Amino acid sequence: MATFKTFRLTRYFSVLSMALILVAGGVLGLSARHQATQQVNKMAEGHNEAMGQVFINQLWPEFSVLLADSTGRSGDALRADARMADLQERTATLMARSHIIKVKVYNRDGLTVFSSDPRQIGEDKRGNAGFQAALAGRSASELTHRNQFDSFEGTLSDIEVVSSYLPLPAPDRVTGVLEVYQDVTPAMHNLGRVLLEVVVSGSLVMVVLYLVQLLVVRYAQEVLRNQEERLVESNRELDARVAERTAELGTINDKLQEEVAERKRAETRLEHLAHHDPLTGLPNRLLFTEQLPRSVGNAQRHKHQVGVLFIDLDRFKEVNDTMGHSAGDELLREVSTRLSQHLRSGDLLARLGGDEFVCVLENLQAPFEASQVAEKLIACVASPMTLRGHEVRISASIGISLYPADGTTPDDLLRAADTAMYQAKKHGRNTYHFYTPEMTQSARERAQLDRLLRHAITNNELDVHYQIKMALGSQATPSGAEALVRWTNPELGAVPPARFIPIAEESGYIVELGEWVLRQACSQLALWRAQGVDIPQISVNLSVRQLERADILETVRSALQENGLAPEMLELEITESVIMDADDAISVMKQLSELGVRLAVDDFGTGYSSLSYLKLLPIQTLKIDRSFVVGIGDNGGDESIIRAVIGMAQSLGLSTVAEGVETLAQLAFLQQAGCEQIQGYLFGKPQPADVFLEGWNARPLT
Repeated sequence: MATFKTFRLTRYFSVLSMALILVAGGVLGLSARHQATQQVNKMAEGHNEAMGQVFINQLWPEFSVLLADSTGRSGDALRADARMADLQERTATLMARSHIIKVKVYNRDGLTVFSSDPRQIGEDKRGNAGFQAALAGRSASELTHRNQFDSFEGTLSDIEVVSSYLPLPAPDRVTGVLEVYQDVTPAMHNLGRVLLEVVVSGSLVMVVLYLVQLLVVRYAQEVLRNQEERLVESNRELDARVAERTAELGTINDKLQEEVAERKRAETRLEHLAHHDPLTGLPNRLLFTEQLPRSVGNAQRHKHQVGVLFIDLDRFKEVNDTMGHSAGDELLREVSTRLSQHLRSGDLLARLGGDEFVCVLENLQAPFEASQVAEKLIACVASPMTLRGHEVRISASIGISLYPADGTTPDDLLRAADTAMYQAKKHGRNTYHFYTPEMTQSARERAQLDRLLRHAITNNELDVHYQIKMALGSQATPSGAEALVRWTNPELGAVPPARFIPIAEESGYIVELGEWVLRQACSQLALWRAQGVDIPQISVNLSVRQLERADILETVRSALQENGLAPEMLELEITESVIMDADDAISVMKQLSELGVRLAVDDFGTGYSSLSYLKLLPIQTLKIDRSFVVGIGDNGGDESIIRAVIGMAQSLGLSTVAEGVETLAQLAFLQQAGCEQIQGYLFGKPQPADVFLEGWNARPLT
């Protein structure tokens, strides 16, 4: 038997194990320090965000004004701001005993508009990565060591600081960035002590383990000397293990077969998820776009019709906003169940996204079959449902297109149904509408108007005309003017307001357009008064989109300040329906009233607001709609309504203005009824500013 050279296991183990223990200990120590540092940084960032929220909750009204006023100002001007000392004192008081040692506020341009260290006000932080991250809506924090640091309490030395850049959110975008500094020196010192204890303890444990393993290895060295005698026995045992392994491989093979089957089931589930909406379980847009061409092809072969119903829930956003997204999801699931229960098994109901659904009806013999289905679907959606203990009522608007009458391709059919759905919305919602070719032409015309309107201001196509208002007493005397926008396009000519204002409302462009009219009117009034023309007040219409904007108060304030006008010189006219539709309308109107601006309800009596709701509004004027004025002398009901509105306004301490006065008979009736002001063609049409002045000092009508 050949001799074996003894392998010096103990020697090699001693060297290699010691080296590995040192490497492992170093790696684990560094890793532990890194993880602990990250944890401290994360906790500090959470504390900074919490204190930042406290800062926003307590001081944001003052700082929002400071941010708004910071545009274009220098650092010296900001430091000299009279509000700065008070804000610094209030900030220091708010952050006392919170480990927050410095607070800075930047506007969107990266300018430091506030700092607890006044010397840093005016610094530019646009290039800072943390500022850019916060401007994009993400918080960013950094742990640094500072040899010296100027804080609320003076200069600190040799400290660890976590600075966090936090976004200052607004409804539509980030308005600025808040930077908060926290002193984490105690935490870092404590971390050092803990790590030292861990390293010492770990080292002791490793030494003990090393000694134990050394004893084991020395014992193994003895075992190796006996390996030669055990080789024969091991060979016999090997045969037994091979047999055992063979059995195990059989078991493994069975498990692999089970895994293959499970993978196929998983692929089936993924296929379902790829083609179905996870919220409602309905087919999604992908499956719909695959199914509709097959339905069209089948209808073409068998000479049948196919109906496409585009379903949109009315006022679904209100449920989401008032009750939360989880309630909105619950509503969508309930609507999906209801819609599915009223369709045939062969019909396809899919959710395209949001609150939009589409239904494909196959094998239709006549269009009325599609309308019958639409009526059932509208009725089932309109039935009350209970969400979180509250009864909720919604409705649906449905557009219907038919193959082949309204299109021969899936895209054409879906587009036509979508267009018809918007027509149903126009007709008051909670109804259905079949597609007609005129709708497409109308949609194209509206798209053209929207495109041209968006360039009207920059192309100087818009103008503001002014219609005179007359105060009624013993005689009619000029009392103010109403600003009305007019549009003359080189391609379309003069475009009536009734044609382009609704488009501006739908597209959202009314916000920019309304602000432009407001500033033009204020500028014109200031010019007239500078010329010595005593026009006491000008009225401007306010849309629902403007009323819902968070910056409407600042827009009105700046328009007045830029032109040196007192707030009572401006009257904002808000239609009755706008007040009912706008979210939190009363709160916004109260803020405008507190600013000193006068408020008027336009077209009063044509909407559906209750009198109990009216008494809550901070208004000064009711405008009687011209639809009632034209009935004077011919319709006793209109005259009774006018008297009732005037009497109600007088009891509430409100003034009244009648619109659309065109005859002396109407004037006489309104004088007798006690109306305080009137406007209409009897005294003058809306005119450009220079023509308007010609009638201002005309002889009053008696």
